[in-house]
Amino acid sequence: MIPMRVLVTGGAGFIGSHIIDALVADGHECAALDDLSSGTPDNLPKGVRLFEVDIRDRQQVKQAFSEFRPDWVSHQAAQLSVSRSVANPTFDAEVNVIGLLNVLQAAVQQKVQRFVFASSGGVLYGDVTQPAPEETPPNPISPYGITKLTGEHYHKFFVHEPALQARALRYSRASSPRQKRHGKEGSDAVCSEK
Repeated sequence: MIPMRVLVTGGAGFIGSHIIDALVADGHECAALDDLSSGTPDNLPKGVRLFEVDIRDRQQVKQAFSEFRPDWVSHQAAQLSVSRSVANPTFDAEVNVIGLLNVLQAAVQQKVQRFVFASSGGVLYGDVTQPAPEETPPNPISPYGITKLTGEHYHKFFVHEPALQARALRYSRASSPRQKRHGKEGSDAVCSEK
């Protein structure tokens, strides 16, 4: 495989940093874009550039893309706490929708070739009383799930941009070393990780 320049949003978080580890091991050049609200620079391998940026800041996101000029983007940054989304749905939407739009628009402007979006199993079934087959329509019941489903729709919209290959991954209860725990929800990350 030809080495690529890959920008990982939320790259200092527990999932993003593992993605960077794997990409670096495969010979790719990586940078992390992270506000460090829950991630830490200690998670990053030596030589990986860190852009300390909140994805809600459109100008800073644009500047990081302009400086690094990625070929690929792995968008892991998110507000991921369901309880926080219920308590403050506006903040949840600012991070998970506006933040995603900032990253997608910067990716299109920089002519990124591939874009991976970290969605969530939270977009799916809502309250079910019996097993739900894969064909069951999405029915999110929290602001978090709603913003992740909205993100998938924006993601599909941007796939129509010339030469942008894109995928959305629906993570469900991800867990690994480097994960910070705060109660049942896992991390209450602001913009660092999915």
